[in-house]
Amino acid sequence: MTPESSKKRGIGFYVRIIISILLIAYVFQKAGIRQLWQTIQETRIEYLLLSLAITPLLIFISAWKWQVILKALTIRVSLLKCFWLYVVGYFFNTVLPTNVGGDIVRAYAIGKANGKRAEAFSSVFVERFTGLSVLLLMALVAFALAMRQLSSRFLVIALIVATVGYFTLLFLILYPPFLQGCLNLKFAKPIFPLLRKLLKFQTATLSIKNNLQTFVFAMVNSFVFYIIAVLNVYVSSLAFNSPITFSAALIITPIVMIVTMLPISIGGIGLAEGAYYFTFVRMGLTGAAGLSVALLLRAKALFAGVIGGLYYSTLGIDMKRDIMGQDPHAFSVSNDVHGNVNYFSGFEDVLRQKKSPLKKYQDIQIGNYNIFSLIKVECITFLFGYIPGISGYFFRKLFYPRLFKRVGKGTHFGRSITLQHSSKISIGMNCVIDEYCKLSAQGDDDSEIILGNEVLLGRGSFIGTRDGKVSVGDFSNIGSGCRLGTTTQISLGKYVLLAANCYIGGAQHTFDRTDIPIMRQGYESRGGVTIEDDVWLGTDVKVLDGVTIGTGSVIGAGSVVTHDIPPFSLAMGIPARVHASRKQGIKE
Repeated sequence: MTPESSKKRGIGFYVRIIISILLIAYVFQKAGIRQLWQTIQETRIEYLLLSLAITPLLIFISAWKWQVILKALTIRVSLLKCFWLYVVGYFFNTVLPTNVGGDIVRAYAIGKANGKRAEAFSSVFVERFTGLSVLLLMALVAFALAMRQLSSRFLVIALIVATVGYFTLLFLILYPPFLQGCLNLKFAKPIFPLLRKLLKFQTATLSIKNNLQTFVFAMVNSFVFYIIAVLNVYVSSLAFNSPITFSAALIITPIVMIVTMLPISIGGIGLAEGAYYFTFVRMGLTGAAGLSVALLLRAKALFAGVIGGLYYSTLGIDMKRDIMGQDPHAFSVSNDVHGNVNYFSGFEDVLRQKKSPLKKYQDIQIGNYNIFSLIKVECITFLFGYIPGISGYFFRKLFYPRLFKRVGKGTHFGRSITLQHSSKISIGMNCVIDEYCKLSAQGDDDSEIILGNEVLLGRGSFIGTRDGKVSVGDFSNIGSGCRLGTTTQISLGKYVLLAANCYIGGAQHTFDRTDIPIMRQGYESRGGVTIEDDVWLGTDVKVLDGVTIGTGSVIGAGSVVTHDIPPFSLAMGIPARVHASRKQGIKE
């Protein structure tokens, strides 16, 4: 997307915001705040509850039609899945300020899951187009029946625009030679990729033309949907004591829905409210009642949108990156190294991406965009993470296992523990994670930390991985202040003893080039670190990448291990050298 097109789209967005604000202000001024408040105060709860119950019924009917159309296009999706994706559409249309519409989102979600993107988008188009066909017919009939009351230049223009737009779409879909002919035009060469996609979409859409049963079902379903939509307006009006008749609602509803489709405001805000006010007044009803109905319908859509947003958070779809084709990375400093930088720090990688602060936090701390996971982690760590004494011990023992992939019985968690991507961490039975420790399994789905049974992690120690795996065997003891970090693998066997402040590393910076900073050259691994059973590392030992320390070995305090150590060795120094064998003097 060019800066010029982005700027134009931005101007159009703000123009529609201004139109929405002006329309809302005008309608509220015409209806009167005092009269509107009085109307709302007289709400009849029984009709209000009935109105609320109609909304999921409307979504169910639309989802049913969509599922049948998908089946005709050889895409099999459960009705429940269609229902929830429809609710996600409400989120993008009513709650989230975005250029991606709800129809695009649900079509993309189906196409991504089934690998049939053209068919998925065609299913949404057919579902919407059949609905538009019925709605436009109902609106034209309603206008003809109530022309004397509803006579208005704006309404006539809206109906003409809708009709012309409808037949233009019908021509483009039913007449394939038009798009094919555009491919022969030289000046259309820049949009050839788009035209080819439209041809695939057209082919998929026309494939349903011969499926008469599906087409008839879609039309009947649409008619039933709009009758229930009329009932929705009728019941909502009764909730505000409006003396409306069902026949009046039958005239008002399709006309308002056609007007709301005009793309001159944000999400139809202002247009819907103005249309309900106008039609109610022209039909001899109070404008305050019409505005109250519009606000109730808006509130129901917003509530459905919030529910859809919660479900959307579980899908793992990044709409800006996946649909709009935006690069998720943005360098915040213009004179920094650009290109495919393999950051050693996962924090730096995440913080430079084009994401909201909340998603960045979830990337760093949680490992997914599931809102329920975020709430669970935040609530448990906030409420119980810092409580001292026996009460803290009790509550963490009760609630902290819910944060991990698996936790065995008898495990104890100290206070002020830091957890990142805890759903990738498994802990055995009777382990102790002391105060101020940190466990981090950042990176992809293969990142993992596994602690065996009866493992002790001393105060202030750190175990972390990014796209790698750390495993600690049963009965091992990791002293205070130790640090184990890798981008590949670190494996500790059983009965391993690490004294305080040991370091085990599983990757090294690359520094071959001199034209760019070392920290921007990425990193390489020699295969990680393996420490076999019954090994003791003295205080402040450093074990570098690519090293294997054999069973039964002892490494002296302050040593730096850069090469493999054979089993049962006594090694020390910088770099560590083998000085003796524990088997010397022992008769074989």
